[in-house]
Amino acid sequence: MRRTTIHAAFMLAVFALLLSGCATGGTDGHYGMPAPGGVRGVLTGDDGDPMPGAAVYFYTGNDRNFRGPADFMAEPAAEDGSYVTELPPGRYWAVARKRASGSVSGNLEKGDYQSRDMPGPVDVVEGEYTRQDITLSLMTGNMLFSAFSGKGGVQGIRGIIKDRDGTPHHKAYAFAYKDRKMAGKPDYVSEWTREDGSYVIYVMEPGTYYVGARTGYMGVPRPDEPYGRYAGDEDHSVTVVADGFIDGVDVTLGRFSSER
Repeated sequence: MRRTTIHAAFMLAVFALLLSGCATGGTDGHYGMPAPGGVRGVLTGDDGDPMPGAAVYFYTGNDRNFRGPADFMAEPAAEDGSYVTELPPGRYWAVARKRASGSVSGNLEKGDYQSRDMPGPVDVVEGEYTRQDITLSLMTGNMLFSAFSGKGGVQGIRGIIKDRDGTPHHKAYAFAYKDRKMAGKPDYVSEWTREDGSYVIYVMEPGTYYVGARTGYMGVPRPDEPYGRYAGDEDHSVTVVADGFIDGVDVTLGRFSSER
C-alpha cells in the first residue's frame, strides 16, 4: 500500500512538472510550441475598393524573379479585402494576384489583377503579425514582365523618359535587362511615368544593367512604336552599386525599327 501511495505521489509530481514546462516552454503557452507569427493586411484596387478573392503569394528569394509557384500562399482575401496568414520566421517578398478565372495558379492574362508595387521584403518574427497592405492593378495585356516592378528596394536606376523634342513623356515605362542583347522579357521594369516623365527601376542586386524605355505593354515593339535605349553609354548600360541609386539615366523615345 505504501509503495502504491509513493508511486502515485511520484506520478502526480511528474505530471505537475510537465504541466509547468508546457506553460513556460513556449511563447504562447500551448505545449511548448512557438507563438505563431505572419502577415496580415488589406488588398485593394487602384480605386481603393476591396479586392475579395485576391491571393497573396510569398517568396523567400528572388532567384525566380517571383515567377512560378510561391513558397507560401495566403487564403484568398475576404469580402472586405482582408487577409491573414501564418508564416515561419524569416524574410519574404509578397506579390498579390487575382485571376478572372478564379484560379490561384497559371499565367496571368489580360483582365487579371496583379500588384504593380513591390513593397520590399517583409520580415516575420515569432509571435508578431506584420501589416502589409497591397494595391492591385488591372492588367491590360498578357503578363510579360517580372513581377518585381514598381516601388520598393534600396538600389536601382532613376531618370526621365522624354520625347525627341525634350518634352517629358507621360505613360511610358523604363526597363532593365541583365543581358546586353536586351531581348525577350525584361528583368525589371518601372511603373508608368507621370506628367514629369520620371521613372525609378528598383533592382534586387547590384550589377550591370542595359536600360531602355517604351510605351507598349507586351510582345515585340510594333513598328513606329515610341521606343528608346539609354544613350549615355554606347551599349546602353549602367552599373548599380549595392544600396545605391544611379541618377540621370534619361531615355529619349524615337520610333522602333526592327533593324536596330
